[in-house]
Amino acid sequence: MSHPLNLQDVVAITKQAGQILLEKFEQDIQIDLKTPDDVVTEADLAAEKFLKEKLFDLFPGSGFHGEESGQDLGTNGYTWVVDPLDGTHNYSEGIPLWGCSVGLLDSEMNPVLGVLDFPTQKRTQWAEIGGGAFLDGKPIHVSSDPLIPTSVIGVQSKIRLDEFPGHVEYASRHHSARSLGSIAYHAYLVSIGKMRASADMKVRLHDIVAATIIIQEAGGFVSDLEGDPIFPLNNEFADYVDAPVPFFAGDPVTGPSLLKALFPNGTPVGIFEK
Repeated sequence: MSHPLNLQDVVAITKQAGQILLEKFEQDIQIDLKTPDDVVTEADLAAEKFLKEKLFDLFPGSGFHGEESGQDLGTNGYTWVVDPLDGTHNYSEGIPLWGCSVGLLDSEMNPVLGVLDFPTQKRTQWAEIGGGAFLDGKPIHVSSDPLIPTSVIGVQSKIRLDEFPGHVEYASRHHSARSLGSIAYHAYLVSIGKMRASADMKVRLHDIVAATIIIQEAGGFVSDLEGDPIFPLNNEFADYVDAPVPFFAGDPVTGPSLLKALFPNGTPVGIFEK
């Protein structure tokens, strides 16, 4: 079954949610601690509530998986996967690198469309399976030029190993490692060829559905740290509500060898124990 959606309707809703976030940005934001490492603001909650209502109205019967509100099962085989505010810590500190992520999974748990909106940057990306990827209406593509010492490689902000991770050391020694505090923004840069790859040992599903379809439609590839596809999801959808997912994004020419250099032994032992 193909979905009946007009992608530009999803773009418009995502941008409206982004404006909700922008209006509260750099104001007196109320911050609550979800965990010592994770903050949630009133802006997250307001944006997700708006997205849930509007996306349900746009596509009745669809399911919904949001960072703040959890999972609602739908009846039509499709599921919205939403991160209302990717880069919450940046947002709460007044750092303008954050965005709103809206993706749609089909009944086989493959991403079929995605939108990333970055209100402070006045940039919006979107993609639909088989339709290419776009930045503000212009086609985009990953870079497959040879890697050089100044090539930018995205790495995660929070290190969850006792020992310094080998992939961060490799990216820092051989290239130019960057951690910008938002996997959505990393994906944005990869898809337009400014960041050559992004690796994170422990993202969540809501972080990467929209990013995956945009990168893939921009000619890139997304995998776990073994080089295997993340999608379609292998387990029941409910298993991914709070589950960590290893993530790598790059281009198909330089990406596979870079992934092997970053993670020569695959997924590091112990990262899911912390």
